[in-house]
Amino acid sequence: SFWVGLSTQLSNPKTSIFYGSIFAALLPQHPPVWCYAVLPPAVFAIEAGWYTVVAVFFSSRHARDLYGKAKTTIDRVAAGAIAALGLRLIFTAHRTGI
Repeated sequence: SFWVGLSTQLSNPKTSIFYGSIFAALLPQHPPVWCYAVLPPAVFAIEAGWYTVVAVFFSSRHARDLYGKAKTTIDRVAAGAIAALGLRLIFTAHRTGI
């Protein structure tokens, strides 16, 4: 299961597009040098931690049922957050020269 999950995640471009959009929207155009050393391990730790929590959480039937009831709301909140980041990028593009 670990190798199937890892290969699925690594072959999925959604993760890189998601982080790329967050970095483009929130990081300055020329980030400090320390960001290049800190961000990749931080992203790995966040992703590994998140998927560990998800795997443990969804190993319970009660948790799966609870998520099924809240899925629409969670999806809408996540979509709103991603849309807000996109709008921020659009509206600040003229200041950064993008």
